[in-house]
Amino acid sequence: MGKLPLVVISTIFTVLLISCQPTAQKRIVKQPQIETVFYLPTDVITVDKDLVTIKVEKPASFKGDLNLALELAKGIIEKSYLLEGMETNLDKSQVKVMRVMGNDVLLRILGKSHLFKPGQKVKIFLDKKTIAIRDFEVVMGRNKEVAHYVQEDVATALVNSGQFNVVERLKLKSVLEELKLSQAGLIDPNSAKKIGKLLGADTILTGTLAATGEQWSVNLRLINTEAGLIIAAFNKKGPLHELKPEAFRGISNIAGSFEGKSPDLSEWFVGTRSKHKAGKGGYQKVYLDETQGAKGTSKSLAMDFKLGSKRTKKFKKKAIQAEIQNLLKRDLSRYSGIKFYVKATKDLTLQFWLHDSQTDSGELENWYSRILVTKDWKEIQIPFNTLSLQRGKSRTLVTNQILELQYTEKLRWVVHENNVKRGTQGTVWLDGVTFY
Repeated sequence: MGKLPLVVISTIFTVLLISCQPTAQKRIVKQPQIETVFYLPTDVITVDKDLVTIKVEKPASFKGDLNLALELAKGIIEKSYLLEGMETNLDKSQVKVMRVMGNDVLLRILGKSHLFKPGQKVKIFLDKKTIAIRDFEVVMGRNKEVAHYVQEDVATALVNSGQFNVVERLKLKSVLEELKLSQAGLIDPNSAKKIGKLLGADTILTGTLAATGEQWSVNLRLINTEAGLIIAAFNKKGPLHELKPEAFRGISNIAGSFEGKSPDLSEWFVGTRSKHKAGKGGYQKVYLDETQGAKGTSKSLAMDFKLGSKRTKKFKKKAIQAEIQNLLKRDLSRYSGIKFYVKATKDLTLQFWLHDSQTDSGELENWYSRILVTKDWKEIQIPFNTLSLQRGKSRTLVTNQILELQYTEKLRWVVHENNVKRGTQGTVWLDGVTFY
């Protein structure tokens, strides 16, 4: 048998080495769980005619690791389970909340008679409340838009808890204009009462953010519109990096059908690159193909490519490749995997890559899976927990080797010289991209 050229032996060795890499141990970080509460278990402490004092057991409204916005929502919920002036039921008796002192609550029985006794275990029921949220304000720090992100996250968490309906911001703005009030007027007791009546709101939330050192400091005030009084004021602090605008990520599903008159391609890299990572004499051109799509549709994303003969000086340490990229930062922790349709002008092996950043590091980890692409449209499904980690780079960078889907940086479909010969040219089409 003749001697194999050194380049061939090297290529075979590289392919075998990569293919034998085990799937890295990884943990997909999940969203904190929200505890839905319809009533609170209580103990009757004292009874004096129609006045009953109870001690309330307040459960944790969120479980798991909480970011700053969820910590804020947690504080709001737990401080407003019961509001002075509200009416509800203690077991089957209608009651009015007279005073809240921590976990102790003074109630007035509204019926003519009752059978409550000290030491009795009962339930006090929780009605959904309506909250109006004043626009949060950054009083110290340059990133003014951070206040909007925090406010939106807090509002979402309050709605998802099942404890609140949130008044639309435009409706609040309209009422403020009608009453000729500034945002600051919300904390005035008389104004709070008027706003509460016009909006049907039980509470008003105001908040400020200040960047101090390496932390954001958030101050919140919760106003009971019935009494016109501040019922809770508290402060929470969180890491500065957590609330940078770039830390907020898309959570909606990917817009990957490419149909419609003007499909949104802002998430995708579209255009031509010569040489670059494609090597000497190589190129890639990513564009919207309006002549064909998967499953009878009329459009798809296409990439014409040619892998160069050798690496360019600028990218001499980078493998020769051509790629379709989706560049939107995402939180994919609610999804289990990705699926898409793909085809090419010839049978070839394509690599799918997902890149995530680390909680305590700016470095990226690279997770991948290989796909066999044919001349016909083929649906591919890739569960995230089957992705393999590019181990060599992760060890060099000392990353945590955990797939943190909430910090997804980009997605890539790559024609790579490890799988396709240098000099190969053709077209790859991608369509119907979605998370499941």
